[in-house]
Amino acid sequence: MSEFELLASFKTHPDLHNQFKSEKLYNQWAHNYPMLFDQDDLRIAISQASMGYHYYEWLSAILIYHTIGKYSLIEQYQFKNHQKKHEKMLKLTTLGVIGFMNSHPEFGDVQCPDLLVYDPDYSDWFFCEVKGPNDRLRDSQLEFFTELCKRTSKPIKIIEFQYIIGADEKT
Repeated sequence: MSEFELLASFKTHPDLHNQFKSEKLYNQWAHNYPMLFDQDDLRIAISQASMGYHYYEWLSAILIYHTIGKYSLIEQYQFKNHQKKHEKMLKLTTLGVIGFMNSHPEFGDVQCPDLLVYDPDYSDWFFCEVKGPNDRLRDSQLEFFTELCKRTSKPIKIIEFQYIIGADEKT
């Protein structure tokens, strides 16, 4: 098993990203997809979306839901203070893995993959790292993610985005 697998490459328009930054989109998405986004996600979006954060992760969760029918936990899912997400994590993995995800000083301050994707019945799951148009996996992520794969026997799938620029879809 390869630790890293490309799940999908998508194109998105910068205007859609701008709508997310200005609240128009994330409130609508939170309302339309309560199985994907909770109050913690909305709270984080309210405070950080205007800076351009979280758009690709939210869009990925929606696209995953519509294409393969799986739910996603978005960012910070491993932390106890995100109670609903933490409860779901306990259905998917062990306290030992969650402990490693919370504290891994040998890998620096690298965070867990952006999404934890799972079947609605919790029968299967995987991690997903989302990369925007100018974003790439860093060495510290590769090292931490490789160890995470070993400890969970789960791959980390990658979703990458490019911008559509104009009607001719040049990237």
